[in-house]
Amino acid sequence: MVMYTSNHERKLINEICLEIEKYNNFILTTHQLPDGDGLSCELAFFDILINLGQNVVIVNELPARPIFNFLPYFSKIVNPEIYRRLRFKPDVAIVFDCSSKERVGRPFEDISDARVIINIDHHEGNTLFGDINLVSCDRSSVGEICFLIAKKLGCLNEKVAECLYVAILTDTGSFRHHFDVGTFNVSEKLLQTGIDPEIIAYNIYHNNSVPCLRLVGYALSNLQYDDKIRTAWTVLTGDIYRRTRALEQDTEIVVDMLRTIKDADIIFIVKEKKREIKFSLRSRKGINVRRIAERFGGGGHNNAAGFSFQGISIEQAVLRFLRYLRSRQQEDKDLDD
Repeated sequence: MVMYTSNHERKLINEICLEIEKYNNFILTTHQLPDGDGLSCELAFFDILINLGQNVVIVNELPARPIFNFLPYFSKIVNPEIYRRLRFKPDVAIVFDCSSKERVGRPFEDISDARVIINIDHHEGNTLFGDINLVSCDRSSVGEICFLIAKKLGCLNEKVAECLYVAILTDTGSFRHHFDVGTFNVSEKLLQTGIDPEIIAYNIYHNNSVPCLRLVGYALSNLQYDDKIRTAWTVLTGDIYRRTRALEQDTEIVVDMLRTIKDADIIFIVKEKKREIKFSLRSRKGINVRRIAERFGGGGHNNAAGFSFQGISIEQAVLRFLRYLRSRQQEDKDLDD
């Protein structure tokens, strides 16, 4: 049996269910580059709400990776331009997997007029930007939290289960990190609806495009490694995305590849996006990259975080970050001595 982590979480779930029963028009969104967790929760809630007779629109700043197009309602997602032409007036906005309103991007302008903003997340450092903030940092994923809401509403069918299973599967790295026995209990309940985990895994992990793999090839051929700080990284410029015809969303598979380096305790990807230099960090051996990211104005999880620089070149950004990692290591060494 899945247990609530606290009475506080149960109270917030009850509040969310009351809002869902009270209002008719809902807008759903997630962060700017939708991943399996945020995207799948949107799709699960789309099914939940339409089956409750509600009007629902999903709006995201950027499209998700095509590997997720097997999920129900994937084609229903619209961008901000299309959404504004709909002249939809939401009563309730539900934001999934966002630690701050800035991470939502342009759609936050569209949801800010809603009567109620519900923030469902599992990141430490969430800014609690909603009217209702269900932020459960001990949960493996937002999908795990949404399972509790679906159960409370009595809306756990096969479509919802498929989406929430994808959310959990992808955000735990195929059950490799940030999970506990409760995560397996939830997954068991989802599988009992009749979904096929083998087909789901095939669709996600054996469905990459040629441009995506070309991006991986470039990233690996330009891999850098500093053995003194046990850190590996690669840089992906806007020109590389154009040359490979890969999507920015395809960067996630590059991150997954770099995480397999046995001699790297920290890995990072540097991406160029307009005037912004974005860093995606991952770690192992108990290194808390969330604290590192927070030093540069970012955030995330203990073993997966990010931040960005503005107004400097990629070379300057990488150098500044490496200097910090080297000084951090020296401080740790001095403490050991």
